[in-house]
Amino acid sequence: MASAPPAATIGVLALQGAFEEHQRALEAASPRIATVQIRTPAQLAGIDGIVLPGGESTAMGLIGDATTGLWDALRQFVQSGKPTWGTCAGMILLAERCVGTSAVITKGQSLIGGVDILVCRNYFGSQISSFEMSTPPPPAPPCTLEGGEGNEEGTSCAPFPGVFIRAPAILTAGPDVEVLGKVVAAPCRAAAVVLRELERKIEAGENVVQMGVVDALERTDGAIHYADVRLHKDDAAEDASGEEEKKDTLVRERINIDLPGASDETNAREVICAVKKGRMLCTAFHPEIADDLRWHAYFVGMVLEAK
Repeated sequence: MASAPPAATIGVLALQGAFEEHQRALEAASPRIATVQIRTPAQLAGIDGIVLPGGESTAMGLIGDATTGLWDALRQFVQSGKPTWGTCAGMILLAERCVGTSAVITKGQSLIGGVDILVCRNYFGSQISSFEMSTPPPPAPPCTLEGGEGNEEGTSCAPFPGVFIRAPAILTAGPDVEVLGKVVAAPCRAAAVVLRELERKIEAGENVVQMGVVDALERTDGAIHYADVRLHKDDAAEDASGEEEKKDTLVRERINIDLPGASDETNAREVICAVKKGRMLCTAFHPEIADDLRWHAYFVGMVLEAK
């Protein structure tokens, strides 16, 4: 007897990164899901949703730009309303704004866009700084998954083991973006300096779309010191006239960026680790290498609901 055809086919961008791990997790979440690796624009035609995996966003951008028509085809796919999920590096690709981009990319990080978020690359540190921490669980799948894993009774409210590997963080999200999870964590030294520079640009009224890395060191008196990157209140600004305060308010409203504040003691900030906008999903961590399929079950539910 022939097996039933798949209920949906989900593509996984396979330019670089953990695409095979995503395939295994998606197929385990539901036996009626088929997966396919995506490397060319033509392969997008036969899929019902796509995952942009974790890996190295700069490498993905370079390969994507070199593949004729692929980035434009991915933008069209995202804009078509078909479910799209970006994890870690894939989340960066879906962001409308990105800071801390690689200094070796002369034209900036190549982004697909679609989600109104401001992302800081490598917020949590380098590869050797990778770690696991509890994160909020995903919502329940929007439709019932039969025969799969990741939707067992009693697990839906338990924290999700978020694996952060050179992970980015979402600093701000637009009004049409639903925040699904936040964590409190201090930025690595390099990211903290990027944030300090970003704060300076915001105060100057600049509309920041992309911003490269900046020097994380101060050189004074012949010695090298890490830059002081905490948020500082300008006492003089607090005594400024009402006209100056009004001007500052107008600048902040125009560029629509309001960074999370930093703790004076640890420099830790509450940053966003998961968001959803319509049928676009973003997670800063790597669900594909955790022993927990709930995020994959949730995305499979999104895909089945959209069919």
